[in-house]
Amino acid sequence: MKTVHDITTSGKNEVVSKKELHDNGIGKIELTSKKEIEELEREKTVVKKDVYDNDIRNAELVIDAYNIDPFEVMRIQKYDDVPMAKEGDDIVVRVEAATVSEIDCRIRDGTYKWKFGRKPPFPMCPGIDCIGIITSVGSLAIKSGLDVGDRVAALSLKGCTAKYVNLKIDEVIKVPDDVDAAEAATVIRTYTAAFQCLMYTFRGMNRYSRKPLSRDRVLIVGPCGVFERALVELANLLGAKRVYFSCVSTNQKSHDMYIRMLGAKPLSGDPEDWSDELEGKIDIAIDSSCVDRYEHSYKALNDDGFLMATGMRELEKSTDYFSGIEKMWISAWVAMNPKCYTYEGIIDNYHVDRKNFVKDLIFLFNALEKGKIKPKVSSRIPMAKVASAQERFDIGSEILARRGVIVVEPWLLDADYDEGGIISDESSLKEQ
Repeated sequence: MKTVHDITTSGKNEVVSKKELHDNGIGKIELTSKKEIEELEREKTVVKKDVYDNDIRNAELVIDAYNIDPFEVMRIQKYDDVPMAKEGDDIVVRVEAATVSEIDCRIRDGTYKWKFGRKPPFPMCPGIDCIGIITSVGSLAIKSGLDVGDRVAALSLKGCTAKYVNLKIDEVIKVPDDVDAAEAATVIRTYTAAFQCLMYTFRGMNRYSRKPLSRDRVLIVGPCGVFERALVELANLLGAKRVYFSCVSTNQKSHDMYIRMLGAKPLSGDPEDWSDELEGKIDIAIDSSCVDRYEHSYKALNDDGFLMATGMRELEKSTDYFSGIEKMWISAWVAMNPKCYTYEGIIDNYHVDRKNFVKDLIFLFNALEKGKIKPKVSSRIPMAKVASAQERFDIGSEILARRGVIVVEPWLLDADYDEGGIISDESSLKEQ
C-alpha cells in the first residue's frame, strides 16, 4: 500500500508521490525489471522513521493545495515542540483517535461547500472530529470545569489528524474514561447525526427517555453505510416497533443477510416493490438516496409520520442543468411540506444548535459506556496511511462505509500497524 512519507532534504519536507520513479541520488531513471519495480514498491510502503515517531513532540498531517490525488498534496508536518494553551479559553488535546471521512476527501479535492466563513487557508490539517486527553489549559478552562488529564471529544472541520490539536473550551465535551477512543470518535459524527434524524420531532426529556420510539415503525432508504447502520442500531435501542431497510446500492449483490444481522427487515432497492406493503404505516422515514424523488417514502407515512430527507445521492450522480433544476424543485417541495424535514448534516446542526448537540452526544456516550451501542471500526491507521484511506474513499466509498469507520490513531507507529484493515488494491475493492 502506498503511503505519505516525510523525507528531510536540505531542511525541507517532501511528499513521495505514487507517480514517482526511482531516484538514484543523481536523477530519476526508468526501472526495467519487474524485480526492481517490486523492490521500489516495498520501499515506498515503509514510513521513514525518526525521533518524531515516538517522542512527545507534535506532528500533523497537512494539505498544501486542492487536488483529486491525495498523494500529491498531503504530507506530515513536524514541529520541535509541544503546543501550549496561550489564551484563557484555550485547551490543548493529545489526540487518541480521529476519523477519516468523505468530508475530508471533499475538502481536499476542493468540492466541499464551506459555510459560516469557516474556510481555512493552506496548509490545512484534515480531520473533523477527535477524542483525546487535555495536556494544557488556560485560566478560563479551569473555571469551566476542564483540567489537564480530562478526556474530551471535539467536532471541527479541520485540525484533528495530528498528535495535538488546539481547541477552545466551548468546542469540547467530556468523554467517559473507560470507553474505546476509536469507537467514541465514531459516535461524535455518525451516531449523533443518526440520533438527531430519528428524534427530530422530540423535545425536552422525552428525547432521552427509555423507549421514545416504542410504537413507531421506521423506514430507512439508502446505501448500507455507517450512517444507515447507526440508524438501525439506534432505532432498535430507542424501542422502534419495526425497522425496514431499503438498500439502494450500486453493488448488485444482495444485502439482505447484512440488514437482518443489523436488526432490520430488508426491502427491495426498488421502491415500487414495497410501496403497497408499507403505504400509510410508517412513523419515521429517513431517505438519503432520493431514488424516486422521495415519492414512495412520503407515501409510506401515516397521518402523524414525517419524512427526513438526508440527501439526494441518486440525483447528485448527474451534474447537468436539468438535474440541478430538479434538485431545486424537490428541495422546495420538502421545505413547503409540513410532514417533511431536511437534515443538512451534523456540521451545520452543530453550529446552529450546539446546546442540543452536546446533550445528544452526552446521551450517546452514556449508551456507549453501558455497551448499548457498538460502533463498527473497520481499521485503525497511523497518519502516514491517511492518503491511502482517502484514495479508497474516492474509488468506492460505499463499500468502505459498509466495512465501518476508518480511525486514525496519530501515535500509532507504522511498524505496529496491520494493513489488513484497509483494502490494498482496486481489484479487491470491486470484488466486495
